[in-house]
Amino acid sequence: MTRWCGSSMSAYVHPTAVMGENFTPAPFTLIDAEVVIGANVIAGAFVHVRYGAGIGDNVLIGDHVTVHDGAVLGSGCVIGDGSIVGRRPVMSVRAAAGAPSLSGAVVGDKAVIGANTVIAAAARIGDGTSVGDGSVVGESSVIGAGVVIGRNVTVGSGAKVADGVSIGSGVSIAEGLTVGGDVPDTAVTSRSHDEAL
Repeated sequence: MTRWCGSSMSAYVHPTAVMGENFTPAPFTLIDAEVVIGANVIAGAFVHVRYGAGIGDNVLIGDHVTVHDGAVLGSGCVIGDGSIVGRRPVMSVRAAAGAPSLSGAVVGDKAVIGANTVIAAAARIGDGTSVGDGSVVGESSVIGAGVVIGRNVTVGSGAKVADGVSIGSGVSIAEGLTVGGDVPDTAVTSRSHDEAL
């Protein structure tokens, strides 16, 4: 049995999905099996929430967003148009070696993810953190609470950014790096320290 929201084929919700009060999907929203959606969630057009994802209360999801399997969006967060949350690598050494699958990404309460941004699988975005448009946060990265990340930033896989840090636009942070201090626009960081190179 399928459920269509609205008077036409505007949105599809799998029968095993759980929706909170006042869930408002735009046309062509697709909600897969075992998804849990909180109250007062708004999903834009062409949103796809994949198997087992969880979405907290009062979340706003822009148009053309994909929330991958097992990803969690905290209460009050905003996901910009065209963003991807919880993307797993298609081909990687991990996959080729038969390593266990990565867990879903977690976006904290009241975090803001800009348009056309990718948050990879197993990444953690802290409460109240802002990630600018066009940025990429690599798999298994940990971004602390209250962090501000500018536009077009690349955070390498496994990198860590401490609470309250500001990362300028156009910055590239190497894989596995720990950043404990602010980083100016267009800096390239390649080793663990409190300042950009």
